[in-house]
Amino acid sequence: MHVVSSALDEGPLALPQTGHRIDRHDADRQCEDWLAEVWRHPGTRVLRVVDDRVRRTADGARPVLEPARGELPDGTVYLGEVDAADLAADASGGVHVVAVEEPEDDHADAAAEMVSTIMLRRDAAELAAVDAGLLTQAVAILAWHRAAGFCTACGAATEIRSSGWMRVCPQCGAQSFPRTDPAVITAVVDRDDRLLLGSAVRWDASRYSTFAGFVEAGESVEQAVAREVAEEAGVDVVEVRYLGSQSWPFPRSLMLGHLAVVDDAERAVADREEIRHVRWFTREELAAETAAGRIGLPPRSSISRALIEHWHGGRIEDADPRTGPQPASRSRDGSRYSSRDHRRDEGGDRR
Repeated sequence: MHVVSSALDEGPLALPQTGHRIDRHDADRQCEDWLAEVWRHPGTRVLRVVDDRVRRTADGARPVLEPARGELPDGTVYLGEVDAADLAADASGGVHVVAVEEPEDDHADAAAEMVSTIMLRRDAAELAAVDAGLLTQAVAILAWHRAAGFCTACGAATEIRSSGWMRVCPQCGAQSFPRTDPAVITAVVDRDDRLLLGSAVRWDASRYSTFAGFVEAGESVEQAVAREVAEEAGVDVVEVRYLGSQSWPFPRSLMLGHLAVVDDAERAVADREEIRHVRWFTREELAAETAAGRIGLPPRSSISRALIEHWHGGRIEDADPRTGPQPASRSRDGSRYSSRDHRRDEGGDRR
């Protein structure tokens, strides 16, 4: 049976990290002296990152990009060249941008930090596309470096090469590169064009989101969509449409967004392990309950919110700009997350 949702005919997803132009200079950055030359260039700008946070400019609109000063810091990573106009910089032509990781300040005022910093999970949707792209890239590559300090073959400490885009083992010569873990995230609709959302057990019961999980070994993306939806919501997918992707560097995921159609809506049931309960929504119901604050949706920085609003056909207003329950803690290590952890990350800031 061929089932059609109106959302299948809409255009691409509107995502905050897309639409930017960043030339990563792949061939150049492999040269041994490239990063040092870039650092010495008077127009180079530095993005200083603490976990997934950077300082705001005085007007609060953009990340602070500093001139490169002093000696080249260890662990500096080349991000790319962008148009000066995209940065509103006092320069013409291209501007090279590098990332430097800064340590956590255990004595920082938490309330002041919330105002003075930009957090990728929370604020990506408010940023210019190039700012979101640079910050996403920086958070991803710096997280990889934190987790890749030792060789997986022999255990020796590795060394940074290729302007921060490769690590080499001096003992056995093994090379390692930044990795990305593919995960599917899916908006599920029925033949009446209703949207199925789930409330994860790790979130407040009023919080609803789409369905997500890793692509497993030997599995196609389409098979992963069908499996995750069947496991978590109990319904069988009969049609799948790919809509777009989003890098989600917590720690290294590439979220592959889909819309899936099912024809057995009455069978929808939560698995009770990862999903507390599931619920079908019409467009009117979802918009009204969200605006009233009776349910919370993922933040606008996430592809989950983009999928939901893509189906809805437009923006869904929140009762509060920061609406949505927040989980109690988040992982700071580089370990692999389960599909449950992916869902929590996909929803936004896990603090």
